Amino acid sequence: MPAGDNLVIGTVVGDPTVVVRDIQDPANAKNLCTFDANVISPQFMSASAVAYVTPESQIVEAQLAGGPTTLVAGFGGGVVSSGQFAVSPDGRSVTYLDVNAWHLVGPSGNRVLTTLPAVPGRGINPDEDDSFLSYSPDGQYIALFQTFHTGGTGETAPDQIRRASDGSLVYSTSGMTMAVWASVPSRLFFRDSSGNVHRWDPTTGLSSMISLRWVRPHSSPDGRWIAYTFRTTSGLGGVGFYSVQANSVQNTSPPGRSGVRFLTNDLVWYAGEKACTTTCIQPPPTGVTYIYSIAGSSEITSRLASVYDAWPHVSAPGL
Repeated sequence: MPAGDNLVIGTVVGDPTVVVRDIQDPANAKNLCTFDANVISPQFMSASAVAYVTPESQIVEAQLAGGPTTLVAGFGGGVVSSGQFAVSPDGRSVTYLDVNAWHLVGPSGNRVLTTLPAVPGRGINPDEDDSFLSYSPDGQYIALFQTFHTGGTGETAPDQIRRASDGSLVYSTSGMTMAVWASVPSRLFFRDSSGNVHRWDPTTGLSSMISLRWVRPHSSPDGRWIAYTFRTTSGLGGVGFYSVQANSVQNTSPPGRSGVRFLTNDLVWYAGEKACTTTCIQPPPTGVTYIYSIAGSSEITSRLASVYDAWPHVSAPGL
């Protein structure tokens, strides 16, 4: 597969089959391969390999060209975030949650970074609860910011940043949610329950940024933009675009949009949602999805019904 191809894992309108789709030329996008129906949480490890979770509670690696899969790790069930995983930018390491244990698996083996407090039984607020597990774009750090394994401090704190090289703890806090890596060099952005966004920088430490009650933020491959859902006064979601360089919101979509994902540095995908007719935790989808161009401030309907991941994960500005 040529380097620089824009690839997406998702589904196309009218077909529930999860596919890898080449969107280098969006007007002539084409499916490259398909997944089995039981694949969970697929994501790219490289331009030629993917990782996903199986119903048997295993994380496996598969080559897009086909052939046997490789077992990365197994995990226990019964906990909301058990089996959540993230792949390093070079594709050589994977970090994952196994019940209460946070693991790092790579060329040197599989080890436990820390064991977190057990998750208490409680309800979930989708606008406030989150479990974010991700490598920094430069591959130097791993962040786990989540609202389920609470009550710990330091090595067992709910929100942590560790060095990817040796797993050592470099920062921990609590009471935060909705984290996302962005910018080069890598910086972690996250908010508190009041909607104040903070930024952790490996050199300068912690900074207060903007007041923004974002939900499920995602960064562009070049780290210049963070797209997110926000709750409008009507209760419907909207999508906003935060400029990392300007520390400001540059644009927002009409109400009735949520679930944003970057396809490229400029194009983002999101789903339409409609008002609840009865009491509901989250507005239901309309069945219509969209692609938005940041540069053009324009929105079109999309043939992608869902998006799980896009490649490349990290790219230079402008690509």
